Amino acid sequence: MKVAYGEDPSQYCELKTPRGKGPFPVAALFHGGFWRMKYGRKTMWLIALSLRRHGFATWNVEYRRIGAGGTGGWPMTLEDCAAAMDLLAERPEPLDLERVTTVGHSAGGHLSLWTAARHRLPAGAPGADPRVRPARAVSMAGCSDLDAIQALAGGGPSA
Repeated sequence: MKVAYGEDPSQYCELKTPRGKGPFPVAALFHGGFWRMKYGRKTMWLIALSLRRHGFATWNVEYRRIGAGGTGGWPMTLEDCAAAMDLLAERPEPLDLERVTTVGHSAGGHLSLWTAARHRLPAGAPGADPRVRPARAVSMAGCSDLDAIQALAGGGPSA
């Protein structure tokens, strides 16, 4: 089921639940691809399938990205991840919001870690004051050294 959390075509999630009655633990999936438009949530479909077979509901997050028509970047991409996570609190499906795990690969690993830690952000920061607070985060080959990423990419958030 495709669920929009904003008006941009990239602001949506795909929710799938496993068989059974629930409530189901939730795996929120963040794809990688260097935050670029060229890559999307479909890269996470095999992980989503495996997690559902193991009893997880999957919340496969698409977000605004940069390059070739993308409307993302800082802080929009982070705001999207926050909005996608907060939308879980409004879903009618039998989801166990005390057992939410964020899972991301590469750039999605960065977003997984950020999303799980955003309760530590100062008031007023993009994504502060989460409605859903993940219990765990998994970063697969995640981009966690943002200084190195900035040097590699050739600029900061405004570049």
